[in-house]
Amino acid sequence: MNAARLVRARLAAVPLFAGLPAAQLAELAGAARVLEMGPRTLVNACGAPFDEVFVLCSGTVLRFRELDGDARKVVELVHTPQLLGCGEFFGAARHESGCETVSACELLALDARVLRELAGRSLALSRRLLQAVAERLCEVEFDVAGRHSSRTSAQRILDHLVERAGGSLGLAGETTVELAATKKVLAARIGITPEAFSRSLRELADKGVIVVDKRLVHIQHAALLDTGAGEQPQRLSFARRNKGARRDEAMSVGELVNLCGGLRLLAQRHAIDWVLIGHGVAPVEMQARLRQTIAEFERSLAVLQGASLAPELGEALEEVGRVWAEYRAALTVAERVPAAAAKVLQLSEDFITAADFLNAVAGGFNASGSLYMVNIAGRNRMLSQRVAKFFLFEGFEGCPDRAQPQIAASCRAFEHNQRLLLENAGELPELVAQIEATSALWSRFIASLDPAIRQPHRSGRVRSVLEEGERLLRYTNTVVKLFERLAR
Repeated sequence: MNAARLVRARLAAVPLFAGLPAAQLAELAGAARVLEMGPRTLVNACGAPFDEVFVLCSGTVLRFRELDGDARKVVELVHTPQLLGCGEFFGAARHESGCETVSACELLALDARVLRELAGRSLALSRRLLQAVAERLCEVEFDVAGRHSSRTSAQRILDHLVERAGGSLGLAGETTVELAATKKVLAARIGITPEAFSRSLRELADKGVIVVDKRLVHIQHAALLDTGAGEQPQRLSFARRNKGARRDEAMSVGELVNLCGGLRLLAQRHAIDWVLIGHGVAPVEMQARLRQTIAEFERSLAVLQGASLAPELGEALEEVGRVWAEYRAALTVAERVPAAAAKVLQLSEDFITAADFLNAVAGGFNASGSLYMVNIAGRNRMLSQRVAKFFLFEGFEGCPDRAQPQIAASCRAFEHNQRLLLENAGELPELVAQIEATSALWSRFIASLDPAIRQPHRSGRVRSVLEEGERLLRYTNTVVKLFERLAR
């Protein structure tokens, strides 16, 4: 593709210029040039003359104002193809804002005089420019109102993420967005400190609203709604912390059951990370993840050990701690698969037995209703990973005879539990939709185990199972969080 055709194709892909008459596109293309820039490259400086105006084709840029000294005020982060600084272009003689790339970007530098002249002659283009300026004005007004109202840092971050996701999300499932800038830049854009940004992101994750995986954020649609708050679904709210408020308030019984259930889940994750090292699947990353999941497990265990628990729950917790000590030693010993595979697999199963008893005591042996469903949903969360675990251990010494029967038993239990969960979802549309979405995803996960359906080679099947299993884990965890809210 020659340079002129490339510029025209790039212009036609920008909503502002898409569908303009061919002659007008050709006129603009003749006055434009393509710029390919790496991250952290200055596009234009504050105060530069408006000889050229810039159009973002791909990537992310930030626009900023310079303050006293070297300080900057982030005006906006731009991720979608558009004319940058549209209002400034028509309202100022110079670039009032600077612009810098955040990621690798492709832009068009367009002769400002040509664009102004064409806007004066083209009613269609002038209408689009007016709409673009009006939309930006609305965004600024909403942003200002949000920052000066009682909206918490968590709500501001959630607003930003939902906006990145397109604004309108489904009742169930998830949407994944990428944090295209550093936490420092995003915090400045939202109007909070980097520390508040990290703390609020953790709060959103703890409430099950998002799952953070490095730069990817998976927004959980059903968890955005305040399940059980009223007849009409409404967005989950986040209370502003009172400086004198206690941070060590007693957890609800639903939270206790979920926390106990999280231990048996993490035990499966430990085994998965351990055996993936043996498979040679990203061994350095898996080593780091194993250390992280062990640390996460021990933080949860410390929370339970520090709580004021009933005597029978304390005894069950002691048994969990005993099994964990032996299991942890096997996970961290230098000996690797296949020699230690059978031992690690057996200890991960022993831990389920101890953790199941802990869960039963935590929720009461005769628990019913939503509280019982927290345990059932948590068990399905664990079973999804147990199936993946047995699949990955299959083929190692001492393990092959156990894998298929255990996978089949786990599948039957999962599907039985799904029916129970659906029967107890009541009339809550987001909960029903999330359980149904989880069942659909479960079918895809099971299909990934079948070599006749998915990748014929073992390495391909491992990747497929891991990919589907991670998504299934997020869906099942959302179901747990929704029932936990109902159990309060």
